[in-house]
Amino acid sequence: MTPMRLVIVADHRMTAEAIRRTLRGAEGWEIIGYVDARRSCALPIANARPDVVLLDDSGVPDRTLALIRELRAAAATAKLVLLTLHTDASWLAEAAAAGVDGAIGKAAPRASVGMLVREILAGNVVHAFPAVPAAGQRQHPGPALLSPRETEILRLVASGVSNSRVAAELWVTEQTVKFHLSNVYTKLGVANRTQASHYAHVNGLLDTWTAASLDAEAA
Repeated sequence: MTPMRLVIVADHRMTAEAIRRTLRGAEGWEIIGYVDARRSCALPIANARPDVVLLDDSGVPDRTLALIRELRAAAATAKLVLLTLHTDASWLAEAAAAGVDGAIGKAAPRASVGMLVREILAGNVVHAFPAVPAAGQRQHPGPALLSPRETEILRLVASGVSNSRVAAELWVTEQTVKFHLSNVYTKLGVANRTQASHYAHVNGLLDTWTAASLDAEAA
């Protein structure tokens, strides 16, 4: 399979090199270069024609959002992944609206960054951003906030399956399972797997998931 072409966008070459090192050894892509985020990125990104753009968050929200929009316009079909220190719901929602496909917290273990990028590319973290309700609208956590993979993992966990067994059943790593569970906890507003399981049973999330799956199969 042809490796995907990945470009790193960062303010400094040293930062880009540090990001490159976190991806070292991960398969599935070829890092074709670095683009300086302090200059206009549109032309070099358009010329590079990347499949993946990995953007380092500068820490200045307005500037980062403008850069996301610039990158999205220059590489409309590329997957855009944001490395960020900020994981609050409102910021992630703004980043998603600007055009990113997923975000990875800079606090994530360095060895897991490559795996998390692959999960985003595979579409398993397409709902990495907690939804922000419209003004005056009450947010109600539920299946619509969870990605199919997150719902699948929640179903297994609520059935009493261990993380290692979930990983084996879904053909993913245990670290991947933990990552998805962390997203589930955030979206449901719970602190651990026990509370998540209780929430799922009480609110009928598992029944909803099963019905949706059967409808999909029937179709």
